[in-house]
Amino acid sequence: MKIEFTQKQYEALLKIVYLGSWMASSTKEEPAKEYENIEQYVLSFAKDFKMEKFVGFDKKLKSYYPSEEFENATDVIEQIDDYDEYKVWETLVLYLSHRDIVKKYGEKKVEQMSEEELLEKEYPLIQKYEEEFREHGFDNLFVKTKK
Repeated sequence: MKIEFTQKQYEALLKIVYLGSWMASSTKEEPAKEYENIEQYVLSFAKDFKMEKFVGFDKKLKSYYPSEEFENATDVIEQIDDYDEYKVWETLVLYLSHRDIVKKYGEKKVEQMSEEELLEKEYPLIQKYEEEFREHGFDNLFVKTKK
């Protein structure tokens, strides 16, 4: 099978592969070999698409890597920042709403709830926290400590 790309499509593919690779390996010590192989394959075509400024080659390691210019491209950094911000708020909302449900009904009862019942009880809390954080961000968030 052969797939053809325009230069613009290849640039978008580079970004998608970079972002996917970043997500898959940013929390790991070693990147997944299957993802790394695909990334190497895609990066290897940079010269064919006149995109050498975005891809370098390490002769010692015999591997391609995204250039500093590519990694610092505004839209790539913005995508990562947007994703990180989204995950912070989503995780915070879900953890807090689940914490509140467990406090109200108890761990055992919550574990016995069907997904539908749990969602029905959690959804109003999710909405409450989403609205609060949308309006006030971290301003009203405090950590209680024991003295």
